[in-house]
Amino acid sequence: MRLFATIAVLPLAACSFGSESADAKQGLPGSGSGTTRTFAAAGFDQVDLRGSDDIDIRVGTGFSVRAEGPSKELDKLKIEKIGNTLKVGRINSAGFNWGDDQKGVKIFVTMPRIAGAGIAGSGDMTIDRIDGQNFAGETAGSGNMTIAALNVQTGKFSIAGSGDMSVAGTAKQLSMKIAGSGDIDAGGVKAEGASVSIAGSGSATAEVNGPADVSVVGSGDVDLGKGAKCTTSKMGSGEVHCG
Repeated sequence: MRLFATIAVLPLAACSFGSESADAKQGLPGSGSGTTRTFAAAGFDQVDLRGSDDIDIRVGTGFSVRAEGPSKELDKLKIEKIGNTLKVGRINSAGFNWGDDQKGVKIFVTMPRIAGAGIAGSGDMTIDRIDGQNFAGETAGSGNMTIAALNVQTGKFSIAGSGDMSVAGTAKQLSMKIAGSGDIDAGGVKAEGASVSIAGSGSATAEVNGPADVSVVGSGDVDLGKGAKCTTSKMGSGEVHCG
């Protein structure tokens, strides 16, 4: 009798598991048809982009997630909200879609504030402005991140790969880490202090008026401006320019 009960439960468990897996695979349902989809996502302050699609993030009132592009490509989008992070990618059972040619879709996100952003793949990300205590931006792959206006106490930026970052604004403390060939162009950022670590050929620039710790291993260059008072550790052909 106990064996029969166990066997009877198995199909129900399998159905339940299959349903959860399907929901997780599809992500949030999109509304609309044709070349536009909207997604009901709210309550996030971080955005994670995976794959080759581009994303435009704007700080504004309320939350909005909209995608534009060919209908068949929009149907492949996977939009999720996990914790406080909006995850944007493609439906892919293998969960790894860096190399495929899926350009043609652009995602537009509006959110009240943004505290973190990441790219894994070749998609590009633009952010109009960032205000708050802290912000962390990360890229892994060839995707580029552009931030038009930064105003934070602590700004942390890291690159693993060939993607570039371009940042303008202000930060009391600035952290830049590069592992690979990507560049962090923060020449438009005014900071009171900085920490820079490079392993590879990528370069980092910023305008620092205060102390800075700099470590370079490889051929990457660092330029922190004439106001920077640098403590430097260097191994390789990379150059460090401070005041």
